[in-house]
Amino acid sequence: MTCSKTPGHGNWSQKSKSYPLRNYRFQPSELLVLDLLRYYCQSYSAPDSFAWEKAFILGEKELGPYDGAWVVNATAAFIRTIRNERKASFEFIVSCCEICRQQICVTELNALWLIQAARVENTLAMETAGRLTLDRAGYWSGLEELLGKSKHLGAVLNEVFPEERISLRNHSDQNGLSRIQPTRSQFPKGRFSGGQLH
Repeated sequence: MTCSKTPGHGNWSQKSKSYPLRNYRFQPSELLVLDLLRYYCQSYSAPDSFAWEKAFILGEKELGPYDGAWVVNATAAFIRTIRNERKASFEFIVSCCEICRQQICVTELNALWLIQAARVENTLAMETAGRLTLDRAGYWSGLEELLGKSKHLGAVLNEVFPEERISLRNHSDQNGLSRIQPTRSQFPKGRFSGGQLH
């Protein structure tokens, strides 16, 4: 998908519905991944654009050569798995202007929700978002591969952006998504009377 300001790319889809990015609570690292995904998608749809080079430049600019390459490569593996496993086209928004960059389409949303779920290790949400991302129901080896790439990308983001862990954990706690196990001190002490358990 693109806007009318992109010269020479009138053949790209214009019909996808997009939503304001500000309506969603994405972390800065997830917004960086969105930009990287868009560059990779643009590179797949128009190989002459060399947009994959822009992904590496952006990663290094934002995170330095080591962490930038780490995030860019994990994102590349993630989108490559989507490309290999998804049968329907993967719609995306080309970052051609500031207005377009502030929008997000459904396929991009599903991919980012998958990454968010992977970062907090929510397996049920990951499987749901994975199926939505691949636009396919059921269970098959391709879904398992995508979930593995999502976990890896989520772990990389958690390592490179440790300050976001607290925010993610608080957000997942509010939604009942946290996998944190109660500590021994959180378990009730003493015996339950017969009428307390249902």
